[in-house]
Amino acid sequence: MSEEAGEAPLPNLDNLRKLMKSGDFKMPKLDDLLKVLDKMDLPEDQKEKLRQNLIDNKFTPRPNYLIFIITVSILLLIFVFIGRKLYRHLKAKEEKQSGKKKVKEGKKGSKQPKEDSKKGKKSQDDREKSPKKKK
Repeated sequence: MSEEAGEAPLPNLDNLRKLMKSGDFKMPKLDDLLKVLDKMDLPEDQKEKLRQNLIDNKFTPRPNYLIFIITVSILLLIFVFIGRKLYRHLKAKEEKQSGKKKVKEGKKGSKQPKEDSKKGKKSQDDREKSPKKKK
């Protein structure tokens, strides 16, 4: 239908994809684009706008570094937050376990020294009660 109206046929997208995948496709230079623009059947005001946009380089895709930096910083903050929570949890768990060990050792230790101290007192008492040998 577009050929009947006298317009140029639209490029086949499959052919363009094949051309771009094969590596033979090269982006046209600014001068080539301006020459093609002059040959197009467009009103002069549209041609001038397109020419100005091409010269200002508004049609070339630019990587948006701001979005990339924001995304990376958000991910980094999430990892730091999770890591900090994990570290604090593990430290608290470790302190709790060491506290339990100290309590167990304290209970065991408190029983043994008392017995030792009682034995020590008995032996001292026994020494005092027993008659001293004279030499």
